[in-house]
Amino acid sequence: MNYVEVYKTVLDFHRKHSNILNTDEYWDSVVSESDAIAKQYDNCRFVRDLLLAVISELERKSKEMMQNADTTV
Repeated sequence: MNYVEVYKTVLDFHRKHSNILNTDEYWDSVVSESDAIAKQYDNCRFVRDLLLAVISELERKSKEMMQNADTTV
């Protein structure tokens, strides 16, 4: 496995989805594209773990954005 290629692929995925939108279409895209990347690398555990780390970060940022947007008193 070419680790540099894997990291680049996952980084490109992260960059593409870094502008978080709280829509079904956005999250469907995150899931389908991460599945495609995992399949591209034969569902290698290392690749799946990297993708899960990125998705976890996107979810964390999404929750943070929603908390910051909720300024009602």
